[in-house]
Amino acid sequence: GDPFTKPGSGVGQERWGTGGPDTTLDAEFNDIMHNRGIVSMARSQSPDSAGSQFFIVHQDSNFLDSQYTVFGRLATTESYDTLDAIAGIDTDGNNRPVEPDMVRIILTEVLTRDQAARFDILDSDPPMRTQFTTQTTPSSQSYASEELNFSMEFPVGWLVQTLGGEGQPNIAAVGPTSGAIPPNIATYVEEAGNHTLNSVMDSKLLDLEDLTNDDSFQILSNEIVSINNYDAFVLDAQDLVDLGNGPIDVKYREVTMVESGAIYTFLFSTNLDDFDSDVRFFDESLESFAILKEQEATAQEPETDEETETTTTTGGGCLIATAAFGSELAAPVQQLRELRDETLMQTGAGSGFVSGFNAIYYTFSPVIADYERENPLFRDMVRLSITPMIHTLSILNHLDMSNNFEVITYGIAVLVLTILVYAGPPVMAVFLIRRVNKNKTILQKR
Repeated sequence: GDPFTKPGSGVGQERWGTGGPDTTLDAEFNDIMHNRGIVSMARSQSPDSAGSQFFIVHQDSNFLDSQYTVFGRLATTESYDTLDAIAGIDTDGNNRPVEPDMVRIILTEVLTRDQAARFDILDSDPPMRTQFTTQTTPSSQSYASEELNFSMEFPVGWLVQTLGGEGQPNIAAVGPTSGAIPPNIATYVEEAGNHTLNSVMDSKLLDLEDLTNDDSFQILSNEIVSINNYDAFVLDAQDLVDLGNGPIDVKYREVTMVESGAIYTFLFSTNLDDFDSDVRFFDESLESFAILKEQEATAQEPETDEETETTTTTGGGCLIATAAFGSELAAPVQQLRELRDETLMQTGAGSGFVSGFNAIYYTFSPVIADYERENPLFRDMVRLSITPMIHTLSILNHLDMSNNFEVITYGIAVLVLTILVYAGPPVMAVFLIRRVNKNKTILQKR
């Protein structure tokens, strides 16, 4: 819909995407969700700036819901095939087609419903709609869910939506647009299983390992704090994101809590320039977070409580993960973590061993992990000392352990091997020294 892309427009390709008519349309936002195939009006930062440009949603993009004017959707199978073909075209760094002639519109027609009958129109259900209509001044932004087992107050004036589809947050709250990315809070809830706040923290840091190698992404801070009497892992990060109109600096704050058998993750993001002014809305919402019903006590609860007691207001965590972070050990440590969760914890023997090990391990691990962060030399010493153990334990990744017998057998064998790796060299050294001394004594007697 950009007149600058028409033949004979008199402008170069570098200005594509910036053209439009002299008059604009007022916003007509509605509650139709921006799912695949939806046609919606493009605009600038101002809600009332839509002109002639429009966009077609290739993959579900519900963060756009109630922020742009939806006015149509694709109606034939061929149209969806064409959409996929357009999305697969090679583009340059500014998201413009490398070969423009491959994606030119060569014909447009306006048809009545009767005229359109000659096409194979899809028998589609009505478009999906958000559960909450847009309100500029809602009377209440309280949210509570017995299914997700929590309540929370979202910022007044923000659009709150219940989602929960595959790859989507369970809850999304979007604030007024002030830049390229509106301030938003995405809430994810999943079962905790045997995870604790410390283990979740370690997993997140290891998962971000690859991203930290990218110059555009950086972790600014991470710590464990108390929010409304709940222990929470808070991570701030910054990234350079290209949404098609050039790179944008985005800042994130992710807050994770492990409470009552569930992992609650709240992800706030907005433009870097707006972060300091908008993040207060996020922080105020988190202060209202509350569990609706505490999970009944289980046999593993003492372990969770004991680990919680070792959590300080900042830092803590797994000394092994802290030592491995940013090194060549990060990958094997992550593999061992996956082995623990996906294999060992699925058997009675493995689950019992891990629970008992954690009960002892986390009495001292957080203190050492804190000291590692404060003293790089000490962290390097710990990394050096655990290297043999990580490599011997990695043997378990190549073994098939599907029952208690295999877990016990292979587990004992690898533990014995690990002990020998550490004890073998000193024992051999003592043996050689005694052997040399004995030979000296014999020679002296002769």
